[in-house]
Amino acid sequence: MKIRVSFSVDPKLIKEVDRTVDGIAVRSRSDALETMIKERYYDKRTAVIMCGGSPDRLLVPGLDIYRPLVKIGKKTLIEDIALKCGESKFENIIIVGFTSVISKIYEVLGNGEGHGVSVTYIEEKKGLGTAKTLELAKKYIKTDFLFLPCDHYFDFDLSKLYDFHLSQNGMVTLGVHMRTSFDWEGGIVDMEGFRITDFEEHPKKPKTHVSSLFIGFMKPDIFNYVPSGDVYWSLQENIFPRLAKEGKLIGYPVGGNWVNIHSKKDADKANDINKNVSAVK
Repeated sequence: MKIRVSFSVDPKLIKEVDRTVDGIAVRSRSDALETMIKERYYDKRTAVIMCGGSPDRLLVPGLDIYRPLVKIGKKTLIEDIALKCGESKFENIIIVGFTSVISKIYEVLGNGEGHGVSVTYIEEKKGLGTAKTLELAKKYIKTDFLFLPCDHYFDFDLSKLYDFHLSQNGMVTLGVHMRTSFDWEGGIVDMEGFRITDFEEHPKKPKTHVSSLFIGFMKPDIFNYVPSGDVYWSLQENIFPRLAKEGKLIGYPVGGNWVNIHSKKDADKANDINKNVSAVK
């Protein structure tokens, strides 16, 4: 069921809208406006899944497979991630990584059609840090986009994180989690309200128990923070700390579970969580 809305628009803009009405593909002014809104807020929702860096780094010791191909229940981790992106309407997925990794992912996902998404693969030839990995997807990015790594299992709602991101004025919104221990070495953040005032990757002495999940949303302007050329540049080490100082890094506390899968033990933990979640459903 559609909802009727009424709003005022500049006459010059309406003339441009009316020019797109051809009576066939676009039958009316209403159709034209709906199409434009969908293109802005729905059809072009994009997720970038990063599989960058040395392929050897992504191998799970003892399993001899890449992290995104670890089995979570009956699916691989990368399938689970793709399905969760699709469920939140981020159906345009870009996967970036070295050929040896993305070729294996392609064997599972293909073009994404069987999982309700569209997948584009981008080859990374040099491991120059997460920011440079992300930069390879730049030409495909038109609006605010979802970014996430290929080796995180999670069960929280991406749509809620996205809605919160749109309500803020930050450059980047990160999912954050309040921990009771420091058993995961990652980005530790200090916050004032929802603003992240300090971001430190792998701190020797963590200041807080608030961890960044490295899952979140960015504005396309993020690429202005990535220098050109073959220089090592990291989101966690170079960009996020700077954005925190500029007041442009936002944190959204997420519930649920997540596991950064580096080992067989991590994979087993993710499977246990997935089993419990599936049982509740």
